[in-house]
Amino acid sequence: MVVRLRDGSIFHLELQSGHDPDMAWRMLEYFLLIRGQHPDARIVQQVLYVGADPLAFVTEIEETDLRFRYTVRDIREIDCQKMLESPYPEEDLLAILCRLQDERQTLRAILARIAMMAPKAGADALEKLVILAGLRRLGNTVKEEVKAVPITVNVMENEFLYDIFIKGRSEGIQEGIQIGEQQTHLKGEAALLLRLLKQRFGSLPDWVPERVHAADATALETWGDRVLTAPTLQELFGESC
Repeated sequence: MVVRLRDGSIFHLELQSGHDPDMAWRMLEYFLLIRGQHPDARIVQQVLYVGADPLAFVTEIEETDLRFRYTVRDIREIDCQKMLESPYPEEDLLAILCRLQDERQTLRAILARIAMMAPKAGADALEKLVILAGLRRLGNTVKEEVKAVPITVNVMENEFLYDIFIKGRSEGIQEGIQIGEQQTHLKGEAALLLRLLKQRFGSLPDWVPERVHAADATALETWGDRVLTAPTLQELFGESC
């Protein structure tokens, strides 16, 4: 996100869910691109880290004739209550990524607000919440809490929510197979990854969903960390396909 602030400066915010060893060089490239469009403006750059692992970024470049620096902030430094008090639903959803005192209490507060939305807006917000909760390994907790909140959302009309809340369960009943908690978790992680891949790369070749659905938890986590940084599907999956 690149915006002009009221004081005339340019603020560049980069969202990052994984650690990129070349992040400093990427930020320098972005700086030069912004400078080309706004040659006279002061430019402020910040990476907002939303990943699960501890923060570990190289934030500066120092070479013989080059010095460059940007800042990084872990979203967990922000008290989730600040987001929950926001009048904007989008910020309310981000509370799940911030500093949590009580995960379930925070989820219940977010779901209570979603329950007050119109059905279509509520479905969209719930979809975003599930995706964000996946960054904190809270997907199953979201599903548990949704059952306890009277949300007027028709998950049958939302492909992503259907995959998360209904499909796995109905297939298990139909086939007479008791799906274990780990298998259900993997299906949710796979559905989440495919959704993110479609948003990033558009239409996916047939081999992508086949590989994702066949993957174990470690592979899904590794690929999920690369979604925002890999330039191609082949590089995201770590080999030529």
